[in-house]
Amino acid sequence: MYKKINLTIALVILVSLSMFSQTEDTDTSIKKIQDKLTSYFFLERENINLHFNKTTFLTNETIWFKGYVVNRKTKQPFFNTTNVFAVVYDDKGSKIFEKLFFVDNGTFTGKFELNEKLHSGNYFIQVYTNWMNNFTEDESTIRKIDIINPVEGVFSETQNPDIETLELKLTPEGGSLIKGITNVIGLKLSDCFGKSPKNSEVQIQNNKGEILQTVKLNAFGIGKFEIIPTNKEIKAVCYFDTKKIETGLQTPSNTGIALEINSFTFLDKKIFKIKTNPETIKILENKKIYLAINQDDKNLILPLKLNSQNLEQVISILNENIFEGINTVRIIDNELKQWCERIIYLYPKKEKPINLLPNYKKNGKVNMVGYSEYANANLSISILPEETKAIEIEDNLFYSSTIKPYINDSFNEVNYYFTEPSRKKFYELDLVLLNQSKPKYEWKNIVSNPPKPNHSFDIGLTIKGTINKELKNKEDYKVRLYSNLDRILLLSDLNEKNEYVFENIAITDSTVVELSLLKSPEFNLVPSNFVTQVLNRNKHFIKPFYVPYFECKKPQVYEHSTLYDLPKYNGEIINLNDVVIKSKTKKTLVNENKFGNSYLRGYKIEENSTSNLLLFIEQNGFIVNRTSPGEVLITSRQVSSIFGERPTPEVFIDDIALPFTFAELDLIDMSEIDEIYINANAIVPTMRNKLGIIKIYRRKKISSKSVLKSTSFLIKQGFEMNTNFQNEDYENFASKGFKNYGIVDWNQTLLTDEKGNFLFEFQDANIKNYKVIIKGVTIDGQLIDKELDIVVE
Repeated sequence: MYKKINLTIALVILVSLSMFSQTEDTDTSIKKIQDKLTSYFFLERENINLHFNKTTFLTNETIWFKGYVVNRKTKQPFFNTTNVFAVVYDDKGSKIFEKLFFVDNGTFTGKFELNEKLHSGNYFIQVYTNWMNNFTEDESTIRKIDIINPVEGVFSETQNPDIETLELKLTPEGGSLIKGITNVIGLKLSDCFGKSPKNSEVQIQNNKGEILQTVKLNAFGIGKFEIIPTNKEIKAVCYFDTKKIETGLQTPSNTGIALEINSFTFLDKKIFKIKTNPETIKILENKKIYLAINQDDKNLILPLKLNSQNLEQVISILNENIFEGINTVRIIDNELKQWCERIIYLYPKKEKPINLLPNYKKNGKVNMVGYSEYANANLSISILPEETKAIEIEDNLFYSSTIKPYINDSFNEVNYYFTEPSRKKFYELDLVLLNQSKPKYEWKNIVSNPPKPNHSFDIGLTIKGTINKELKNKEDYKVRLYSNLDRILLLSDLNEKNEYVFENIAITDSTVVELSLLKSPEFNLVPSNFVTQVLNRNKHFIKPFYVPYFECKKPQVYEHSTLYDLPKYNGEIINLNDVVIKSKTKKTLVNENKFGNSYLRGYKIEENSTSNLLLFIEQNGFIVNRTSPGEVLITSRQVSSIFGERPTPEVFIDDIALPFTFAELDLIDMSEIDEIYINANAIVPTMRNKLGIIKIYRRKKISSKSVLKSTSFLIKQGFEMNTNFQNEDYENFASKGFKNYGIVDWNQTLLTDEKGNFLFEFQDANIKNYKVIIKGVTIDGQLIDKELDIVVE
């Protein structure tokens, strides 16, 4: 992908778009650079974002979370993969738990049940797909959580930096230090864990110890300065308490190109200053050089004109001509040599507001109504006491989606940069990116080592086996697989080796399936022995698990909290300031936790319902037309830009796809239906112009008597079953312990309507002030990350 731009050279000479385009068309070097970027980022890349109900857990609690799988190129929900692996590690890198989760329309939900054997401390959850093994870079997602063992007490991490491991790092902007011209140098003061003293000062000294300038670091220990390096020694010196921290500036190179970028002064554009010296001009005399900006395969390539009369060039580029999120900026010559590199950030468009209003209280629940402009969004919502300490570890969906996938060095306090963004925060975020120690996507790999699809997108599980029986006319036989729990009924042919295969099966952990050998034409049962295995369950991540401070010495201090500092639990009754609430029985959706249903709105249909099924479908986002007597057409309200016509939904009756016509729906009475699951905007992974899913479950169930006698096979370590959130049995919501680390409620899947409005409810904790954390993604890729304080009278 290539963008045309208007630009200003040296901020004086205006080059017209048409003239510049002609230059592009005749320059094959631009195409060479573009081809390298396109080839390296040709394969789709997934980005998995996680939202936890909280980030600090007690060992008798359960970790609940929601995953959002996004296509990095389109920014939209990703549905090529259904299999996501999640692993929990302790702070030594030892594996504690491992599970497989099923992705449904770009999202998945899950949980990890903790136990009293775990120690207080830091833990990490890594999620990945088999497809991610194709890449040189680590594309998995790693999130840190805290766990408290009540016997050991709260694991206390001091916020002060470790003096013994404090280090001062110098990073030339662009990656190289060039003699004889002004260079910008980044400064970062931090310890082994990445913690920094606040508001320190660094002296820039010459070889005689004379102070050339003093640089003030910000609250995160970061700063920068300018200098013209020579052969004389230059060093940076900082004093912290009684410790002197000193780092020498690297020896400057006689040749090279310096890159200086201003991405914070102007709200609508970024300024690129490219500089060199006469020695470098001699090398570049017969070469062409280019400013290359890319984000994955999207790129912008501009020719540069440095010569002996013009050692410096300034280019202004409007923000609308680069890409939201991280952009990698390189200077590259026509022989594909990279001279310098730097990453910058373009903030996404301003977030839209979300307003929450209490609706009513009933049966121990607080009902809320939400108003937003995020149409057709998939949300997760965590509700906690306002003064909670259980979300002290910061994370932000904009950081995890638009920054973290493109950098090697994580950084702290990420919410700071996205809360009420300003020029000051633009500048400070740019300082963080300037001081990145190493690029994640190295140019040498882009030029010579594009990834190959050696590892597959995994969609469901593959069950393969062999019949231990000599069979004649194998085409007359079929192997039947049946699961009553997951309502699966499949047939497989036999190959010449007596092998059968069932592919793309979504089946839950510890499910027993029944295997039978049938012979046509009557499909009589044939006694047989089956040797069966699940092929693609254990797909390990080939890169070793690693976080930057694994090698750091970990000072662990346990503060033994009183019982009032941590939540207390009891049995089945929850006491709310002397108000006792017992769970009430209500009609629940039977099929809501089936794979494929979590992204759909579920409705329980009354047995005496007199409404019309087609009218119900029309009221829930579709267009219904009777094209002729006995013929029904159901289409989406959206027009497909690919096919130029309205797509049609995928319809299932009792989990069996409706094959040809919608006319059958006109014959079904609503009183025959037990449940309907529907979403007009659900993605259907097909090229048949499909959009939207309707699942109908009738009251009549399949009789178990119809199941043939068969051989049982246990599916070990299948997909984790979808389950609804169940809160802990807190003894008292009014206690200090609950307000510190308790969770009020967790809504793991909530869909907004076509106007962006939504309803949800949460447990009435009989407190006034709540903190509500909302994260999510719209169907067109808009990110949602909101933290709201609400008052419930």
